Amino acid sequence: MKTKNVIQQWRPGVFGACLGLALLTAASMAWADIVPGEYSASAQGKESPVNVTLSVDKDGKITQLTVDASHETPELGGVAGKEVGQAILEQQSLNVDGMTGATETSNAVKKAAEAALKQSGADPQAYRQGKVKTAGADQTVTTDVVVVGGGASGTAAALAAAEAGAKVLVVEKAPTVGGAGKIASGLFAVGSSLERQKKFTFTADELFHRLVDYNHYLTNGPLTRTVVDKSASTVDWLMKYGVELYLSDQNTQQAHNADPIKWRIYHHYKDSAAAFANMYKHLEEMGGQLMTRTTGKALLKDEKGNVVGLIAEKADGGTLTVHAKAVIVATGGYGANMKMLTSNMLTTNISSLAWANQGEGVKMAWDAGAAKWETQSALLHATKLVGVDPTQATGFNDSLLIRILKTPLLWLDRSGERFVDESLVYDTALWANAAYSVGGNYLIVVDTPTLQAFSKGKLPFEISGAGAPNPVGTGDFVALAEQGVKNGTIYKGATLDELAASSGMQAERLKASVAHYNAAVKAKKDREFGKKPAFLAFGVANGPYYALSSEVVSLSSTGGVRVNERLEATDQNMQAIPGLYVVGNNAGGFFGSPAYPPYQGLALGFAYNSGRIAGEHAAQFIKQP
Repeated sequence: MKTKNVIQQWRPGVFGACLGLALLTAASMAWADIVPGEYSASAQGKESPVNVTLSVDKDGKITQLTVDASHETPELGGVAGKEVGQAILEQQSLNVDGMTGATETSNAVKKAAEAALKQSGADPQAYRQGKVKTAGADQTVTTDVVVVGGGASGTAAALAAAEAGAKVLVVEKAPTVGGAGKIASGLFAVGSSLERQKKFTFTADELFHRLVDYNHYLTNGPLTRTVVDKSASTVDWLMKYGVELYLSDQNTQQAHNADPIKWRIYHHYKDSAAAFANMYKHLEEMGGQLMTRTTGKALLKDEKGNVVGLIAEKADGGTLTVHAKAVIVATGGYGANMKMLTSNMLTTNISSLAWANQGEGVKMAWDAGAAKWETQSALLHATKLVGVDPTQATGFNDSLLIRILKTPLLWLDRSGERFVDESLVYDTALWANAAYSVGGNYLIVVDTPTLQAFSKGKLPFEISGAGAPNPVGTGDFVALAEQGVKNGTIYKGATLDELAASSGMQAERLKASVAHYNAAVKAKKDREFGKKPAFLAFGVANGPYYALSSEVVSLSSTGGVRVNERLEATDQNMQAIPGLYVVGNNAGGFFGSPAYPPYQGLALGFAYNSGRIAGEHAAQFIKQP
């Protein structure tokens, strides 16, 4: 079979410079200003500060280097911290390659190492000289099905294709598999064996109609129906491959308590890391192969327009050419590509906690002729405080001020207008959707007595279980707010006029909103948005006044490529592109645009089910004459 030109022009390029140890032993490196010893410095990573401790001798040789990236995502930032630090030590150079998918952590290690070297009196520029390292050897392989991405959707696709007899290769750009599928808590399924054991009576019909109704029938009906119908058997299918799941009797999103289908269908992992280890063990037993640190770059098409392979870049910089009968693109969307995300979501007020997904997959599919679909769609989940340094691998933070974020106080848009019943804070998706409706950023306005009440810890309502983990302990909330004012992350005013001036809100609009809200609190009746009396507990009447800025959080993009119910990529005319399947967060049509439906486990459930469906159909497709 003849192969046409690659859809997208790509060449591996020149890799970063590195310095041999011998260069550092030259006399020119023996700076008189160096003070031998141990030095430490830190730099901001993806989710937390990254700390580097190194030792140098009198000649400027780095004799020891350790990296603490323990608060970065373990599977990416944690690995990158260790590997980049080791490369700096071995090559005696700051010009080492970062790890694909962990750019921010990699750069943080290099910045922190540079700062530590400066403390010793060394000249960091001396560690930037070096020679060009050439790319590794090119490689060509042949397989039946190549899966691009080893997260939940890609893993399910690989298992489904392999169990149907296909020869499968998975290429994953990260050093480990799992992606966001390993960080997620669980997946939805309706009618599973675990639900039957608990005598739940939820049906696929009920969930299907709820999903399409929620998005006003803008979702892909056949796709949604197929995924929902498949979900029950997928639970047993995953458990067969070593994924231990359970149904919890504890619900973190209080808003869902009155509507059990929103949380009772949520199947939790017992151990996500073990789940992926077990799935890949089974894949290997079925003859499947895995190549990590390998990034898909372009698709191959033949003269008939069939997708027949992949061009990828290996860890050593060499080019991998894969000839295949079908390609399944499972690269997780473009949630970490802020340029794409903010452009498609029409706002820059988004805090991304996405996995290292830059949109390579959707771009490859588009270049192969696939139609764009639901690009304005993201997995919006809760909000976070702006300006409070994250200290957990979740990307959220453990400041006590989170309690202000996660309670139904007064929310105003940036002009000073109230926009919603704030008790939506008890629903992860609806809370985020409301924040997105005002551009992704809003202000939580409180007075001093409210902060004092939070300091005492006796609140008339629950702190939301949605979003960031709830912090523990007690503290002086007025002092915390004042520290935020000092740091420039919280706005303050002795009067509402002063608060408007410091925050940028319109003074008259702010004062009117506060007056209306205070009247609602006094009367225990919200005539604007219908907030329940129990949540109308704190007015805004006694200064000084404070405004905390909150920004919507995105865990991923959730669309991009138009697909049919078989997860085949389609063109603008709804015609399938032979040999090309697109799954998981790359695929448009399930979630709707832009609002994420308020049912727990949808994203991971769609990932596993779409991958499984695509793998089954790809295995059938390759058997066609």
